[in-house]
Amino acid sequence: MFVFLVIRYFIQPGPYMTSDKRSSKNSREELYTLFQSIEGIAWEADTGMQQFTFISDKVEPVLGFSPEACMNTPGLWRARIHPDDKHVVTDYLHLKNQPEKKYSFEYRMIHADDQIVWIKDNVTIVYKDGQPFLLRGIMVDNTITEKLRAQERLESDMLRLNSDLTVSLQQVLCSYLRGLEALFPKMQCSIHRVKNGRLTGGMSPSLPSTYMAAVAGIPIGEYEGSCGAAAISKQQVIVSDIANDARWVKFLHLAGKYHLGACWSTPVIDTDGEVMATLAMYYREAKIPYQEEMKVMERATALLRIILENRQKAEIISEANLLMLQSQELAHFGNWRWDVQHDIVTWSPALYTIYGLDPKDFKATFDGYQELLHPDDRVQVCEYIENVFKTKVDVEFEERIIRPNGEVRHLRSWAKLKSDADGVPLEMIGACLDVTERVNHIVAIEQQSQQLTEIGEQNARMIKTLHALEQSHADNTRMMKVVAHDLRNPIGAIKMTASALMVKPDRLEKERKMLEIIYRSATNSLELVNDLLQMQGRQEDLQKEPVELGAMLFHCTDLLRHQAEAKQQQIRLDVLPVIILSSREKLWRVISNLIANAIKFSSQGTTIKVSLKTKAKHVVIAIADQGIGIPESMKDCIFEIFPGSQRSGTAGEPSFGLGLVICRQIVEAHQGKIWFESQLGKGTTFFVQLPIK
Repeated sequence: MFVFLVIRYFIQPGPYMTSDKRSSKNSREELYTLFQSIEGIAWEADTGMQQFTFISDKVEPVLGFSPEACMNTPGLWRARIHPDDKHVVTDYLHLKNQPEKKYSFEYRMIHADDQIVWIKDNVTIVYKDGQPFLLRGIMVDNTITEKLRAQERLESDMLRLNSDLTVSLQQVLCSYLRGLEALFPKMQCSIHRVKNGRLTGGMSPSLPSTYMAAVAGIPIGEYEGSCGAAAISKQQVIVSDIANDARWVKFLHLAGKYHLGACWSTPVIDTDGEVMATLAMYYREAKIPYQEEMKVMERATALLRIILENRQKAEIISEANLLMLQSQELAHFGNWRWDVQHDIVTWSPALYTIYGLDPKDFKATFDGYQELLHPDDRVQVCEYIENVFKTKVDVEFEERIIRPNGEVRHLRSWAKLKSDADGVPLEMIGACLDVTERVNHIVAIEQQSQQLTEIGEQNARMIKTLHALEQSHADNTRMMKVVAHDLRNPIGAIKMTASALMVKPDRLEKERKMLEIIYRSATNSLELVNDLLQMQGRQEDLQKEPVELGAMLFHCTDLLRHQAEAKQQQIRLDVLPVIILSSREKLWRVISNLIANAIKFSSQGTTIKVSLKTKAKHVVIAIADQGIGIPESMKDCIFEIFPGSQRSGTAGEPSFGLGLVICRQIVEAHQGKIWFESQLGKGTTFFVQLPIK
């Protein structure tokens, strides 16, 4: 997993933690933090989109799945794509045959709680050795924007459908309820007309007809369910838990039979203040409405009020009056009429509100309207109007207006010309819908998308730099090993020469002491060179074979016993026969290093205990001493190459600070763990855990 390897590389410092490497570590930590801080879901997967190798924490609030579930469940992404958008899987699979650039996809996914989430995904193909290797991307939750668009489209479609008097009212209402249920898949909607103090003419696209028949004709009242209570009070009624609400006591048998858990009802009140109908929204579980659902109910009720009143007055309402009624009832929707022959312009009250004007202070005229247009839109809008006069074709366009306080508002506008039988223009009618919030939201999404793209490009540059640092580190390690290897032979020759010269019987004492110094220095230098050559052991470098660990501990202890006896120390052994698969040479080095350290850092007359125990699928080696212990200041860096980790033994024995670094590398290459427990002045116990295979 690329990102996790990057992070792990920084969390586990290498043996040469210079200032440059610490800077590298900071860069990697910043990269990980950057992935988690962006608003979208940063991800990485194979080119077949079967397995995520990385996905940021943002996936849980957006899709309801934890990052671990996403990465540990092959095929999860494919399984959660909306059935109607499955074609996007093929589009992703074809990416490996496409040129190296960024791609963008929009599709729906199914949330863990079965809600629909709209996703916009910006995807990049990652190449390795000239071949597609991985896909990386950032998913942005586009649900709010898409639901706003869907609701606007639904309202627009319903207004057009309602204007067609050949379509029955029941067809219009059922179409609208189906549209609402499509926006909120777990919601079930119904409408009841209110006549003579009773609920009548109920309809629902999803609730059972037997339930609708059971509640038909019930009187309205405070304890007559959500709809009866809403109709009598002329206020919205939110019953979030039917089983525990007094207003549903009479109907608990119906709620239980049809698995109804919550019911929110809103009265549809006409301009005379009378309740025409109730709009109810049901859920199968107890549920409190979100703010988004409250807004949907508010807008839905306003639209139903328009539809119902329009149908009630269909025989006396003309096309222009229809637009006026719609503007009066829908928030941010106003209409206008222009008597072309007499040059008289009429605005609805809602249109004055949209423009931020007071009807007492502003007289509507065509010239006055042009003055309110944004300067950059003025010429284009006038051309639209002139074209309607020329072609007699209706027009729909977007425009910007400037309120008196300087605020810019975005409008979607319609215009229609009405002419007499001879084609002479009589009047132009039109409507304006304030879409400022939607436009601002789309602009914000586009800006965010641009920012995410820039972040992605910055990430790519950072990753390239990190790869260069890794290569530089590998080159330095290889160079160090070459130098160390070349030094071993001449140092070994110096040691052998010093040893040979020391044994001559006629050697002066002063010369003998100087030769002993040369001999010890050469011996220490060889140990340092050998330590350097042992560093950076990797799992793939291991030559594994079956090793009887108990016997190895016995022989290693036996070989080091003379060192302990020189300090009047005892070594106690408590082992059992266990066979593991390991590198005999490297594991011997770990054990001998830890026992030698216990001897080195323990005082005379103390005891060293070496034990071996099995635990589940692992073996644990423990080497405990009664030595000087490890101070707090060194505990965090004891396994690192760090100046503070170099200490002399209790008898002045030298230390290069590399032994424990090598031990950790060898143990981790065996997929094991090494750790310690220590008390200053009382002793230290080192533990090595290895898998049994």
